[in-house]
Amino acid sequence: MSEILEKCKKAYELLSGDEACRGYAEQVAQLIDKLENNAMTVSIIGQFKRGKSSLSNAILEDTILPVGIVPITSAVTKVVYSEKKSAHVHFKNGAVEEVGLDELSRYISEQENKGNELGVEMVVLGAPSKFLQDGMEFVDTPGVGSFHKNNTEAAYEYMKESDGVIFLLSVDSPINQIEIDFLRNTNDFAGRFYFAVNKTDTVAPADLQAYIDYCRMILCELMGTDDIKIFPVSAKTGEGIEELKTTVLADCRSNAQQILEESAEKKLREIVSQSLKQLDFYWKAMNMPFEELDERFAAVQQTIEEIKETAAGRNAIFELYLNEIKLQLSARILELFGMEYHYNIKELPAGMVTMNKNQFLKQVDEICDDLVETLNRILLYREENAYTVVRRINAINRLTRSLKRL
Repeated sequence: MSEILEKCKKAYELLSGDEACRGYAEQVAQLIDKLENNAMTVSIIGQFKRGKSSLSNAILEDTILPVGIVPITSAVTKVVYSEKKSAHVHFKNGAVEEVGLDELSRYISEQENKGNELGVEMVVLGAPSKFLQDGMEFVDTPGVGSFHKNNTEAAYEYMKESDGVIFLLSVDSPINQIEIDFLRNTNDFAGRFYFAVNKTDTVAPADLQAYIDYCRMILCELMGTDDIKIFPVSAKTGEGIEELKTTVLADCRSNAQQILEESAEKKLREIVSQSLKQLDFYWKAMNMPFEELDERFAAVQQTIEEIKETAAGRNAIFELYLNEIKLQLSARILELFGMEYHYNIKELPAGMVTMNKNQFLKQVDEICDDLVETLNRILLYREENAYTVVRRINAINRLTRSLKRL
């Protein structure tokens, strides 16, 4: 067992043993799964209008992703190997809907899904691409820095999932502060970088070399190394694409474990750091004056009553509405207590019905009752048993010390 896999398993053991951190335990479980199964995720990342979707199509040797003149990609699009082309839209409420490739722009274009008003979590495409035959997941992300804030947020969120990153620049614009900031953040999570400069067909060779030399100087400083390779490419003509693909595939075949371990180490450091912040939030919540805690618990109870009232009038697709209730409760706890409250969101085919109204209402009651019980327990709300209080405080202290050592 590698050292980082051992640390991940230790972190999972620590975090899964405390209700305050179970969401972070789930994130560590995903790291363990990637390490044990050599599951590599390579994302193409960069500022908007650098040609990410066009380059993705060129790499996959198939026009599978929509492209356009205006900033288009508004949702993360994952492409996996499949004998037949397919497209499945995964929504934030857990619904999964199969759609035709000609319908994709409805879900992933900013023009048709403004501000992601449809609530798309991700689109997963299947494609018979040789580039994906070894099991790699290839991801096209929304561009950062455009007028559309939600696109930048989606890109920043998904960069945390990437093991390898194709960071895309373009000769029609010098590397700028938006790209520098984004690269610095991405470097905290990914294990390997491939720098590509697009639209090389639009400039003279001398100008291209000057641009590449300029980028190399900045990138070497940002990455803290002189070993930076830049791939000049043209998504339009295909120039340079083969060399980029060959390099990425060679890494994925011969250096996958090393890349995954470097990526997992960075991700685990971030997860542990966020867990410690979460525990600090719990301390602050537990130390609120009783009057303030009373007000916030009353607000939770009011939200629950509103949810139950709405649920009573619900007459269809109960399973997805249960997921929406979980998301609503998580958001409310974050708002009131500054804490992440984790729920597993079960994915279901859109329109699927597996329970009747009585079963649905019973589950709504169980979800709400469990939330109140858990909050009472972990925040020691109106707990009068001194032994229980001391045990809880000692448990948090032990967990904090163990995470810091890790």
